[in-house]
Amino acid sequence: MTDGCWWLWLSYVLGPGAAHCRRLLDVYGSARAVFEAVGKEDLSGLLTPSQCGRLSTDPAVFAPMEARCAALGAQVLTMADPDYPSRLMDIEDAPPALFVTGEVSALNAGHTVGMIGSRRPSAYGVEAAAGIGKQLAEAGVCLVSGLADGLDSEAHRAAVNAGAPTIGVLGTPIDQTYPATNRRLRAQMEQTGAVISEFFPGEAAQRSNFLLRNRLIAALSDAVCVVEAREKSGTMNTVGHAQRYGRLVFAVPGGIFSEVCAGTNRLLAEGKARMATGGGALLEALGLEGQGAKPAAPAQTAPPLSPGAKTMLGCLSQTPRPLEALAAETGLDAGSALAALLELEVAGEARGCAGGLFRRK
Repeated sequence: MTDGCWWLWLSYVLGPGAAHCRRLLDVYGSARAVFEAVGKEDLSGLLTPSQCGRLSTDPAVFAPMEARCAALGAQVLTMADPDYPSRLMDIEDAPPALFVTGEVSALNAGHTVGMIGSRRPSAYGVEAAAGIGKQLAEAGVCLVSGLADGLDSEAHRAAVNAGAPTIGVLGTPIDQTYPATNRRLRAQMEQTGAVISEFFPGEAAQRSNFLLRNRLIAALSDAVCVVEAREKSGTMNTVGHAQRYGRLVFAVPGGIFSEVCAGTNRLLAEGKARMATGGGALLEALGLEGQGAKPAAPAQTAPPLSPGAKTMLGCLSQTPRPLEALAAETGLDAGSALAALLELEVAGEARGCAGGLFRRK
């Protein structure tokens, strides 16, 4: 029996979402050691009752799974493998085994950014995702997303067009592509990047699995960029995981009357995300400023600032302050204050939001 069978057994025991994986391995060290403790030690303090109910399963029953994956052209990557994503190793709910197609080395790319957003984006969101994704990919960043409709696809497509690696995290088993219309895009991604799933091949897809996979998008990313999101959405679920894992969160500001931008604007207003008006802020956060930059354009005379932007400029200092405080001091409402800051950002007079705090250079 191969070592992979033990890890597949542990994946089965823990179930989708791999709850309590880290604390179990902190005690026993390996999947095989966990199995050898079954019947000898009480594991009920480390696992849920339903997980304990699966402990008696024979690991040997998973041997055909490895052969099935090989026939599918998929690799079983376990926590014991050197190619297992290092960014997942320390999270509390890492999957003991991953199913992978494509280029496994992409899973440990030097710099990664999760690009996420609505499945029904506006034209503005599509343009923003394509533009920011292109900047990041050309700078050597590996883009991570969920291979879903909408902005996920735009992120992956930007990487493919730039010839850069990208990682797709499925909410379905590895032998399925959802939506099916992304099969061609997936094949293109697998040339230089990877597609992964924690769900066993042959299993039926479950709606709840799409929320479970969001934690892996967040964990695989050094930073997460939210392009467009409603206040209650799967995208915001991914943001929650990113915050839980201590990942940087960026958001693209959007129209104040657009429901699809309500989530991103709230993240900015509440100081839960840094502002991204292009790829530069993310590249700087990753220590890649200047990478993939285009030759400087001839200097142009900057257009005059609006009255609101001039007022805001006079209030900015080296001391960070919340958006609400700046709005109160300038006498502007929150939407107008954010618009003034964006104008200053474009004019090069101010930098974006870092934890919701605005300041001059």
